[in-house]
Amino acid sequence: MSIQKTGIEKVIKRLPEKSRFRLFLLFVLISFSFWTSTKLSKEYQVVQPFFVKWREVPKGIILTDDTAKINLTINASGIEILWYRLFEVELEVSLKEVDFNSSDIVLNFKENYFSIQEQLLNASKLIQIRPPLYNLKYSRMSSKWVNIAPQTSIQLRPGYLGEEKIKLMPDSVLVHGPKSILDTLKKIQTLDFKASDVHKVIDQKIGFKSISGLKFENDQTRLYWPVLQYSEKTLKITIKIINLPSGVKIKLFPPQVSLRVTLPLSLVSTLEAADFSIAVDYNDIFENKPSVLELKLLKHPSSVKKTIWDPKSVNYLIRK
Repeated sequence: MSIQKTGIEKVIKRLPEKSRFRLFLLFVLISFSFWTSTKLSKEYQVVQPFFVKWREVPKGIILTDDTAKINLTINASGIEILWYRLFEVELEVSLKEVDFNSSDIVLNFKENYFSIQEQLLNASKLIQIRPPLYNLKYSRMSSKWVNIAPQTSIQLRPGYLGEEKIKLMPDSVLVHGPKSILDTLKKIQTLDFKASDVHKVIDQKIGFKSISGLKFENDQTRLYWPVLQYSEKTLKITIKIINLPSGVKIKLFPPQVSLRVTLPLSLVSTLEAADFSIAVDYNDIFENKPSVLELKLLKHPSSVKKTIWDPKSVNYLIRK
């Protein structure tokens, strides 16, 4: 144990004093800075990849690829190369002068040599572009009106219902894109809309899910859905008989039906049995001779959301 302790003490004694140690670290740091500066200031020849962004694309032309990747052989300082490696520098190439009347377009990057050189950092010198040729794939733009399909997940507060269906205004959008894509396009989906505990009118602007290669004339639509508080009411309705020949009498068992309706709470007090018409059809007897007659709802207010009647069918007795 004493031998080990003695060894540790010898190591500690050999360490430089605190002030000398700090001076040593400062010297190392300065030396490293000079070395790094020297290395970064030197000029190197490297192959550096770049992304090319197309600009000034003629109207009515849609490119299959928005960008291309090329390799440039350049002479550049170490610090410029470091900049290229740390940050994705994007070059721009104009397509303004390209003749898009040809079905097969081969773009020669050498024609854009000076334009590319100007976009590099000051001391960088462009030597070579690989690949020198690029097959530019495109299609001509077409247009089509497409219906919009809402993508919703809505949870209503208990006792509340939506009036009719969700409305979109507008319910279609003019889409621009390649004819090959538009011919198979049936609908445009909105972005997902989610809401819970809904008890008020929904009136929300909403965008569309993007589709590669397509552009929309408008970037959003209005989602509108009136939501009201609903209640139920039960009524006794006398069953009518339609298409009954003269001189024929039919007795129904039972002669009335119990009708349960769901409608806005504000209209419950105004609803009457006369607002509904439930009937059986004598022609069903004449044609099919059934043992029971099915009940049919012939009339109801447009404000009624749901109707349920009981029984669904009745027995009958013909008297001539």
